[in-house]
Amino acid sequence: MRARPGNTARNGFTLVELLVVIAIIGTLVGLLLPAVQAAREAARRSSCVNNMKQLALGCQNYHGARQQLPVHFSPGGQTGVSWLALILPFIEEATAAAEVQPLNPSYAGTNFAQNRNVARIKVPSFYCPSFANDWAEFSGSTIDTVTSGARAYTTHYVANAGPIGTNPQINRAYPQLPSTQGFIATSGVMPLSPVVVGSNPSKPFGVALTDIQDGTSKTMMVMEMAWSDMGSGSLRSWVRGAAWNNDMTAVKNVANGMRTVKYVTPGNYNSVSIGSNHPGGCNVAMADGSVTFLTEDIDLNNVLLPLASRNGTENVSP
Repeated sequence: MRARPGNTARNGFTLVELLVVIAIIGTLVGLLLPAVQAAREAARRSSCVNNMKQLALGCQNYHGARQQLPVHFSPGGQTGVSWLALILPFIEEATAAAEVQPLNPSYAGTNFAQNRNVARIKVPSFYCPSFANDWAEFSGSTIDTVTSGARAYTTHYVANAGPIGTNPQINRAYPQLPSTQGFIATSGVMPLSPVVVGSNPSKPFGVALTDIQDGTSKTMMVMEMAWSDMGSGSLRSWVRGAAWNNDMTAVKNVANGMRTVKYVTPGNYNSVSIGSNHPGGCNVAMADGSVTFLTEDIDLNNVLLPLASRNGTENVSP
C-alpha cells in the first residue's frame, strides 16, 4: 500500500530550527564565559592572597629571629639585596638562601656577582598569577642578567617604604630622603632608613613591630605592584633592594593613587603606583600578617598615605 503524504516521516532539522539551536547555544556560552572567567580570577586572587600571607609570615619570622623587620642595606652606596632575599630562610627556600650574601651589592659594585646570580631561581610565592610577566625587563643588560646567561626573575610584591605627601592629621609633610629617583620615604615598615639621615648609614637598622605606633593591623607592610601599563622597565630582579640616594626596587614609596602613575623616567621609579590586574584593586599585607583587598578608588591623601605610615597618629582602617 502507498503511504499517505500526511504520514511522511521527517528527518533532520530545518534551517530555521538549526539557527534557533545555534542562537541558544551562543546565548548559553555568552552567559557561561563570564562566570568561568570570574571563577578563574577568584582562584588567582586567592592564590595571590596565600602568597602574600606566606611573605608576611616570613617577615614576622625574620622579626622573631632578629627583633626587627628586614633591613635594606646599601653597601658602598650600591643597591643591596632585597627583603625578599633576606626572608628566604623563613619561607622554606633554603637552597636560594644559601647563595645570598646579605652584606654585598645585588648587581653592581664590588663582589656582586653571586647575589645577581641568585635571580636565576624562581620562587613561586613572589608572583601574582593574574600578572603574566615574571621576568626582569632589564635582564638582557648587565644590570639584571646572570653570568650563566639565564634571564633573571622579577617579583610582583614590594615592601612599604612609607608615604610621600602630607600627613592629614597634623598637616605636615611625611619625612623623606632626597634621591635621584624622586624621594625615599622613611616612615614606612621596611624603608632604606627609618629615620632621616644625611649620609648612607654605616650601621643600618630596621623597624621593630613596637615602632609601628599606628597599629600593625592599620599599617601596610607588603603591597602588589604588578599591573598592566606600569611602564617599560618597571620590573627588575627580585634580588634588588635599595640604594642610598638612588633607586628602590623591592621596596616602594606610597605617593600616588593606585594604578595612576607608571614608570616613565628614572626620576619617578621609586614612586610607581601600587596596583594589580585583579579587577577593582589590589591585595596588601598588613604588619600584623593579615591580608586585605584595597579598592583602586581608595582615597590617596586621607586613607592610602596614612596606611603607609607607621607612626603618623592617623586614625584610619584598611
